[in-house]
Amino acid sequence: MRLGDLIGQTRAATALRNAITRHRVSHAYLFSGPHGVGKSTAALAFAQALNCDRPSPDDPAAACGQCRSCRLISQGTHPDVRLISPPGKRETSVIPIDRIRRDLVYDINLRPAMGRRKVYILDPADRTAPFSIHTILKALEEPPPYAVIILVTSRPALLPPTIPSRCQQVAFQLAGIEAIVHHLQTLGLDAPVAAAIAALSGGRVAWAVGAAHHPDVLAVRNALLDLCAGLHARAASGGLRLAEEIKLQALALSQAQNDGEEQTETEDASSESGSAPAAAGGGRLRSDLPWCLDVIVSWYRDRLAAAHGAPLVNPDYAEAVSRRKSGRIAADERAIAAILETKHSLQRNANVDLALESLAIKLLAEPATMRSSSHSERGRAR
Repeated sequence: MRLGDLIGQTRAATALRNAITRHRVSHAYLFSGPHGVGKSTAALAFAQALNCDRPSPDDPAAACGQCRSCRLISQGTHPDVRLISPPGKRETSVIPIDRIRRDLVYDINLRPAMGRRKVYILDPADRTAPFSIHTILKALEEPPPYAVIILVTSRPALLPPTIPSRCQQVAFQLAGIEAIVHHLQTLGLDAPVAAAIAALSGGRVAWAVGAAHHPDVLAVRNALLDLCAGLHARAASGGLRLAEEIKLQALALSQAQNDGEEQTETEDASSESGSAPAAAGGGRLRSDLPWCLDVIVSWYRDRLAAAHGAPLVNPDYAEAVSRRKSGRIAADERAIAAILETKHSLQRNANVDLALESLAIKLLAEPATMRSSSHSERGRAR
């Protein structure tokens, strides 16, 4: 991918392109921004632009994508481009200090084998072994002129101040929904499906592309919205069952993503490349539940939007959303507040089952109240 092809990152791409065209490439960069917005992709695209054998005469920053250097970088086998990441897939794993010494501190003193630049990508830079900061600082302070070090992180606050101060910082942002929809359509998705995935992505292109390749993700989303659409018919005493159904959908989402990761597990283990996804098992459930809760929030948000004639996040559920009773706006707002509070509780390591059960009871209380009010009104009418 060329720098100009990054989705929703015009400012970051322009800064990197200008560095090449104006011959002002820094020795070190810090790519920071939300998870899944294209920082790792940008790092590889920058490495291609720096080492492309056949750059465009009109645009030196535009890598051809076809020459030997570009192909080797895409394949992760270029001798002058090192992707230094934690081994395995666990969120708690870190980049070993021996790996940093071997692939960065020692290797940086060797001249390029075939390219113009040697590029070192630490991804994620906030997950390095204890006592490795001084090792990284040494490489940042005394780099040879042909070396470029790129630190990638979605949590820059975890880096000591001495690291960012020695890097040129490039900020990445969440992409616009329309840009993600267009990109998904170029991948072959129908417009309604692309719009649904983009709306749920929260501006994270990597998540949207991953969801596009995992139909089970959309199936989980549809199941959660169907649950929401049927809440009005449930008894207030069904909180435990509702909580269990939400949990089962989160587990289904975890399984779908784990299945996709297992397909590349052998390749990842051999190259030790790529950012590590969320841990499997209980840790994965806890990390996927907030997304499931976001889907439920989108249902109530759409109910509020429908009341004010605003666009819906889930336009394919417009008919179900439109079946609303008068006086439900305050109840929808309370539901959203309860869901957000549950998300915060999970972030504070609350018990998953208890948090979901408490939420389910609150969500079912409102429909029960509405039904009771309706019966009372009919009784008075008689």
